[in-house]
Amino acid sequence: MERKWEAKLKQIEERAACYERKPLSSVYRPRLSKPEEPPSIWKLFHRQTEAFNFVKSCKEDVHVFALEYKVGNGQRIYLVTTYTQLWFYYKSRKNLLHCYEVIPENAVCKLYFDLEFNKHANPEADGKKMVALLIEHVCKALQELYRVNCSAEDVFNLDSSTEEKFSRHLIFQLHDVAFKDNIHVGVYTRNRNFRLYKSSKIGKHVALEIAEDNKFFPKHSETVSEENQCFLSSLVSNVRFSDTLRILTCDTSQNKEKRIEYFSSTNTKAENIEGFHCSPYPEIDQFVLSLVNKNGIQGGIRRWSYFFPEELLVYDICKYRWCENIRRAHKSNNIMILVDLKNEVWYQKCHDPVCKAENFKSDCFPLPAEVGLLFLLKEEEEFTVTETMNSETENPHKPPSSTLSKGVASDADWDNGIDDTYFLEATEDAELAEAAENGLLSYYSGVDEIPDELILQVLQE
Repeated sequence: MERKWEAKLKQIEERAACYERKPLSSVYRPRLSKPEEPPSIWKLFHRQTEAFNFVKSCKEDVHVFALEYKVGNGQRIYLVTTYTQLWFYYKSRKNLLHCYEVIPENAVCKLYFDLEFNKHANPEADGKKMVALLIEHVCKALQELYRVNCSAEDVFNLDSSTEEKFSRHLIFQLHDVAFKDNIHVGVYTRNRNFRLYKSSKIGKHVALEIAEDNKFFPKHSETVSEENQCFLSSLVSNVRFSDTLRILTCDTSQNKEKRIEYFSSTNTKAENIEGFHCSPYPEIDQFVLSLVNKNGIQGGIRRWSYFFPEELLVYDICKYRWCENIRRAHKSNNIMILVDLKNEVWYQKCHDPVCKAENFKSDCFPLPAEVGLLFLLKEEEEFTVTETMNSETENPHKPPSSTLSKGVASDADWDNGIDDTYFLEATEDAELAEAAENGLLSYYSGVDEIPDELILQVLQE
């Protein structure tokens, strides 16, 4: 018995020495090869809702993309990563061939069109002339309705036509101008999957490329390649907040019908908000109203805008003009309340020209705990946990589907004496991690790529 114990102890010491020489890494994530590149975030989900919830929990500037992985039924998985990270793996176009931008519902976005017609059913149709005519009329309407100057040189024209179908994507690159959301663009109300530049539909071999009659070219940059510039320009939801940005709205009959008195059931009276009657975060709307209803002043929210890249809610305030910069109310210019959802703070900015010239921004103040994202997501997370537990009743050792990865032993498992099996698995994991660090991705493609096959393998596991 004593000899058996000594042999066991020696074996453990040898393993400990091995782990000291090659320590176990954290959960593996694909990483950029250059140390100056940003940290890697690359997470896959079965459900779009889970992907967006993860985005809300991230402090990093991440976005949701859809990846097609089954021919015929159009099934997709959802990837959360940064623009930089995606481009790093996407740029060679050897892998990640079937990707879509998910345009968030309610988020500020560019004006865009998805155009197509069947060539055989329309033999007399001249697609190029029709596109040119559409661009001309849209530019004319933007000038007449919004005083926005643009031309064909401001329209990124992408083509994925085949022998059977004429297909174009038009993305307007308007200077300091964007639309409030998909509804005001008139396209879709739900989270829209919009095919990425250079991607093809699964089972097809025609990628979305720059059209030969395209007249838009991104500005030259010393730090960003032209191809990367084109990629960023093609992203519909890639709209950043600035004090000079104009948010356009379009009063459709649908929007007019949805105009209702904001929080009419409360004692706080606020002006109607264009489009939907509240933002995606009504609890935060109520908090902002509480900020502008005090000292006998009945302020309100004239309009809200949501910037997905920054996770920023911008509220244009009416009937309340107190400015932290001048420590009094402006006589005629209104203020803005901005809520940074990533950092869970709010601050005030101004429409006043003097305050804008000074680039004024008030101090940041924390959001109340009851309107923080962790609190708002609590019920949804509890529902997800319950759903996961129910789905795992038959197989309690199966990991949640949102991880898309093999399960590992919990701390309780280790404490319960399940040792040798997990020691062996840990050794294998360490070897796999080391192999990945030494160029597992290069083994698949010759460059630092994440191949579609690897993503599919992870999904199947």
